[in-house]
Amino acid sequence: MKIVSKLYVLIGILIVAAAFNLFLLYQDEKSGIFGPGSDQQTIIQVLLAVDIATFFLVPVVIRQSLSPLETVNKALSRVKEGMYGEKIKYTSEDEIGELVSSFNIMSDTIKEKEEQAKKTDIAKDEFLAMITHELKTPLVPIQGYSDILLNEHLGKLTPEQKNRLSIIKSSSETLLGIISDLLDVQKLDIGQLRMKKDNADIKESIVKSISALAPQAEKKEIHLTSNAKNYVLYHDSERIKQVLTNLIKNAMIAVEPKKGKIEIDMEETPSEIQISVKDNGTGIPHDKQKDLFKKFYQVDTTLTRERGGSGLGLAICKGIIENHGGKICVESEEGKGSKFTFTIPKLPLEIT
Repeated sequence: MKIVSKLYVLIGILIVAAAFNLFLLYQDEKSGIFGPGSDQQTIIQVLLAVDIATFFLVPVVIRQSLSPLETVNKALSRVKEGMYGEKIKYTSEDEIGELVSSFNIMSDTIKEKEEQAKKTDIAKDEFLAMITHELKTPLVPIQGYSDILLNEHLGKLTPEQKNRLSIIKSSSETLLGIISDLLDVQKLDIGQLRMKKDNADIKESIVKSISALAPQAEKKEIHLTSNAKNYVLYHDSERIKQVLTNLIKNAMIAVEPKKGKIEIDMEETPSEIQISVKDNGTGIPHDKQKDLFKKFYQVDTTLTRERGGSGLGLAICKGIIENHGGKICVESEEGKGSKFTFTIPKLPLEIT
């Protein structure tokens, strides 16, 4: 029997019994036909007891009938948190049963759609990774032949020709960097970015990153310093150099030539090594800091377009550091510079 029908029956019994009681009491008061201890008086008492029992039974039935709603509500909360595919067991064919049946169908449908979406995303990421790899391949000979021509191995060049070839080489390097970033971030998304971790001196990784960018810093008269110390740490030195290079390049863009200062600081704690890149540049507005490590996010798109960049560098840095079991964060105040800090645990962690 459905919940509404149950309630109708109980309420009907309550109303009929109450009406009959009132009728008998009215007749007794009017005609005095019921004497004490008579059968009629007993009937009135029984009906009164039925009234009282029905009155207390109605809330119990309502509570029992509606209690499954709490289970449905909890299941909906879990769906809201992303736990799809859960089913509720309920056998009664009442209104709650219909609601539970609809919920189970909805839960199965959402789970199926979620799995299809994941498969589609994986296929898209794999396709994009393949395309970026194929785009990267023809850039290598472009750079190679540009170097050959610039070194005049195939004959003398005029200053104008050298200038044009330098532009070709520079543009190909920028394009190669963007494609490499895109390839790395796609590999991170599908879990295919390779890490070659080994016990190595972290100071060497820091020094090599600084040395590679020192000529650019000198050209812009940017003061670049470091307090790196020797410490053997389990890490992928090439990937950590990639992180440091990206952070230092960003700092060089943020600071003013001839006034810029960039400090690479290394600190040791009982459980990890902390490495920070601090600059005295323009700083980052507080409302934009929370999105810095998202893919394709750029604080100043105009400046980025002028100097190159894909908005993927910090997202890649975050992926690399998290793969090492560490964290990366930023502290910045507009007009007072920025400080990017990442950590690497001293003990190697098993990263899934």
